[in-house]
Amino acid sequence: MFLNLLRISFTSLRTNKMRTFLTMLGIIIGISSIIAFITIGEGVTYAVIDQLSGLGGNRVNVSIQNTTVKSGFTDEELAMFEELKGVKGISPTMRENRTITLSPQLTNSVYHETTYANRRVMGVNNFYFSADAKNSLKYGRVITIDDIKFSTNVCVLGYQCWETFYGNYNPVGETIKIANVDFTIVGVMNKLVGIDVSGNNSILVPYTMAVNSLGMGHVRSFDVVVDDDTDMQDAVDRIDTLCSALMSSDQGRAYSLTNRQEVMDMVVTITDLVLGMLAGIAAIALLVGGIGIMNMMLVTVSERTAEIGLRKALGAKPYVILLQFLLEAVMLSLVGGILGVLFGLGLSGLASFLIGYAFSFKLSTILAATGFSFFVGVIFGILPARKAAKMNPIEALRSN
Repeated sequence: MFLNLLRISFTSLRTNKMRTFLTMLGIIIGISSIIAFITIGEGVTYAVIDQLSGLGGNRVNVSIQNTTVKSGFTDEELAMFEELKGVKGISPTMRENRTITLSPQLTNSVYHETTYANRRVMGVNNFYFSADAKNSLKYGRVITIDDIKFSTNVCVLGYQCWETFYGNYNPVGETIKIANVDFTIVGVMNKLVGIDVSGNNSILVPYTMAVNSLGMGHVRSFDVVVDDDTDMQDAVDRIDTLCSALMSSDQGRAYSLTNRQEVMDMVVTITDLVLGMLAGIAAIALLVGGIGIMNMMLVTVSERTAEIGLRKALGAKPYVILLQFLLEAVMLSLVGGILGVLFGLGLSGLASFLIGYAFSFKLSTILAATGFSFFVGVIFGILPARKAAKMNPIEALRSN
């Protein structure tokens, strides 16, 4: 019996192809919007988290702010942070603009001496660079712990600086002047993408050289790199205690601590809220689609009143009539849902290609969307089906 009802429902829907498609359109739009929003949102979230993880989720930033109590951290004080329990090391960051002069030595005068004003110079140490240094570099090497210890005159060019200064030429071994101090280029960074891309347009030097030779003053901001197996909150508490001891002041809190793990958690929370809002907006299209299905089924019941009366007169039970029209509504919604899933995956795949993040989707999301479209068909199809099932066969036959 069920297969026979399914065949009748399919034939009925196929008879009015255009009306059937237009009725499904609301479901297609609603489901495809939900799938696209969720899939794109998850892909972007994963990309952001990946970039933040690349910056170091196990890092706590310490910055001096809004105070005249302290101009910066001394080497002795930085060493105190390195000696804290659970700390792997520190990563100071200093930024100032300086005049840069190219001093060609290896290019046989292909590049003439050129001066660039107001170029960003960053004082960093070995912890600034990715743990996988080979993937961080285009040419040469990174700044090492020995460069920091002995204050060697070396630098690493950010990707955009390299393109501006040398084009496609490998400049490792060349000499540049930073504020009239000679530095040897030992490496070129690959192009950074994601959250922190300041290194692309910067020249990276050992922070000890930035302090001692380039007159950048004291270190006012640095990251504390925490061991992976150390509880982050315990590490933050120890860092906070040391900061309080070094920067006690009647002027109030003279420093800020930023836990990057908390930033990542905040990004996930905000993204989930935005995705929930967008999915809620898309669900309105599903509601409209469901109302469209109910409207079409009511029209169908009215058009087929005589058929319903005849079937009842021949002995068809009310539940059989109800099941037939309910099947038609469910088929409308379910087919629309499947088409919406396919269209939504296509949209999110195109978006991932254009935006440049990895395309991914969860099977649970697709199953949930398909199941939701099924229930939309049941909920909005039950009223027309009940109306058909309750018809009086004599009055239905008279309507012909």
